[in-house]
Amino acid sequence: MPPIATPIAVRAITWDPSLEETLAHAADAQPSSVLARTRPGVTPSMPVDAGVRVHSVHRRAVNLRVGDELVALVSAALDDAPATVRVPVEDWTALQVRQGDPASIGPDGFRIETVQGPIAVLTSSATAWAPAEICLCALSDGQLLRAEATIAATPAPVQQSAFGSAAAALLTERVAALEEALRRRDPSAITAAAAGLLGLGEGLTPSGDDVLTGLAFVSAQRGTRLHGALASLAAALDDEEERTTLLSVATVRHALKARAQHGLHELIQAVRDGDDERIRDAALHVAGIGHTSGTDILSGVRLALRTEAALRSASAPVPATSSSGIIPKEQA
Repeated sequence: MPPIATPIAVRAITWDPSLEETLAHAADAQPSSVLARTRPGVTPSMPVDAGVRVHSVHRRAVNLRVGDELVALVSAALDDAPATVRVPVEDWTALQVRQGDPASIGPDGFRIETVQGPIAVLTSSATAWAPAEICLCALSDGQLLRAEATIAATPAPVQQSAFGSAAAALLTERVAALEEALRRRDPSAITAAAAGLLGLGEGLTPSGDDVLTGLAFVSAQRGTRLHGALASLAAALDDEEERTTLLSVATVRHALKARAQHGLHELIQAVRDGDDERIRDAALHVAGIGHTSGTDILSGVRLALRTEAALRSASAPVPATSSSGIIPKEQA
């Protein structure tokens, strides 16, 4: 009789409650617990969710591909984030999780089939991560520029790789083109310039994508003139998503809905409150994301803040409509 694999079970600490829909759909097709699929005397069956696989493995994170989406199972040392579950696992590679491993979803969590046996991540007792809604409607152009200058003083990471350095000049040129298009409020030019940034640079989330993440996240906050550019930014992603990685596509799409890693929410809350010390602390935290991703995201945040300031100082006001994201005074 072949040996029966005993599942390793870990209980999630926090999670994005938007994943409840993912688990609810799974409950119809896979009603059993992710712990209850190994029966005595039989070899563990393969998951019913044949489309769910391990997309990528890192020491502190495992990304599961669920259809066209990604779900991240990350170490407790990392931030809460969209489509993310934080678990008490310090090193996923030590558990022999590999890219391509089959996985499944149940009403109580996720399960990965590894060479050493199944790993179950239980979500039922996890605390929901729910970042506060942010409205930037009360800020003046001067306050926005002051926040941008404070973030600009954040120390840069270690020196870029040769490839990253080679792409830096092109990145600067294309960011400048996007800024000009945003200031002119030219939808087609915004889409073209944003598309030029997709996939530019190295890594699972290239530098150009990280800049777009920071820009999209700020633009999507309530009360911004840049809210009107969201459709054009989304069009670039829809038209050219094959230029970049699935992780980047997922990250930018979340940012377009004002959702990002928790550190970014804290940064924009500090900007809203005009708290320079909190801005510095939050910016330093964001800068620590990845190798250069955090610094590139901050570049996108700075782009958004100075462009928003320019739009607010323009003579023609933006109407307070649902599409613009501006909140009428009586609702502010």
